[in-house]
Amino acid sequence: MKRILYLLVFTCLYCNAQSPITSTKMQLFGDHIFIQLSVDGSEPLDFIFDTGDGLPVIDLDVAQELGLDLDHAASKTSAQGAVKGALIDHNTIELNGIVLEKDIELYATSLRHLEMSIGKNIDGIIGYDLLHHYVVKLDYDQGMFELYDQPSYVHEGFGESFEFKLDNYIPHIEAQVTLNDGEVLSGEFFVNTGAGATLDFNTRFAAKNDIIERTGEHFSYPVAGLSNKETTHYEGRVRNFGFGTFDFEKMPIGISTAKHGIQHNKKVAGIIGNKLLKRFNITFDYSREKIYFVKNRNIDNAFSVNASGLNLQLSEDMSKVLVHKVYDASPAKLVGIVKDAEILRVNGKDIKAYALPELRDLLEQANKNIELTLWQEGEEQSFTLDLDQLI
Repeated sequence: MKRILYLLVFTCLYCNAQSPITSTKMQLFGDHIFIQLSVDGSEPLDFIFDTGDGLPVIDLDVAQELGLDLDHAASKTSAQGAVKGALIDHNTIELNGIVLEKDIELYATSLRHLEMSIGKNIDGIIGYDLLHHYVVKLDYDQGMFELYDQPSYVHEGFGESFEFKLDNYIPHIEAQVTLNDGEVLSGEFFVNTGAGATLDFNTRFAAKNDIIERTGEHFSYPVAGLSNKETTHYEGRVRNFGFGTFDFEKMPIGISTAKHGIQHNKKVAGIIGNKLLKRFNITFDYSREKIYFVKNRNIDNAFSVNASGLNLQLSEDMSKVLVHKVYDASPAKLVGIVKDAEILRVNGKDIKAYALPELRDLLEQANKNIELTLWQEGEEQSFTLDLDQLI
């Protein structure tokens, strides 16, 4: 009798469990989330899901291929500043044949510089327009992207909830950072799945608190967001970063020097990016101003940093892997690798066997050797790197 009662209760709970309106596989490519959406009945297109995106973006070439009308010129604010493009009115967004959005504006601009940096074709970027109308769950463990009805949604299960506010359509929560000298700083931090970082300090907060000098050894690297204008970032470490009951020790962090855009925001201290966010399964409920974090299987993974001194990106035609920058006093600099060299083989294996994130992962494996064959200064050259973390 007890067994029958248990089965009845279990069945009842199962039947009452909420089901998403629709769901799809999400691809984690490096530190960016890709989902497939259709625009005006198109074949599925590869969109980055970015909680830092306030207006849906479509690649200019894709818009022209779909025959979308570019209504009028406009500019859009990115992390680094304004971007020029064109607005396209009266569009429909679909997922699995379900219309998610009707009569929305798309912002058309070239995404080629992002494709070169990320290493993958990008058809568009979307964030707020889905978050504003649906409860969005990111299940990194199962690789699933789920949308729920906002009015009827009730959060179930474990996890920790955080109240948030919006600034420039981006949610931000309170967090604390302990610098290497022991001082604890509190501030508001954007929750931004489109940022391929653990934590970035915004320019004004970093300057006010002298963050560059207080994060130990560091190195600089170029960063570009939706705008193709690069700004200099610095990478160092902090003793601790925490929000709610979650704490991360000796975490590598970025420091912005952007003069415009959200990374020059005067009220928000910085950005929590997807290198950190992917350690949780996350539910965004904008109607109730709540974000729910549940630890996932990535929570205790070690933080990795550049161990080669190479900053890589693809060529403009996406066919080659090129050295975009060589950091001073790094393993790559010491053996003589130079900017604009083309990588041909890695440990004897053709470069086409590697996606760009896979190659970056290989070059972050400290205390290992790696053999690179490059086309450099008009000839094929081979180098052995003794990988060593830069910070």
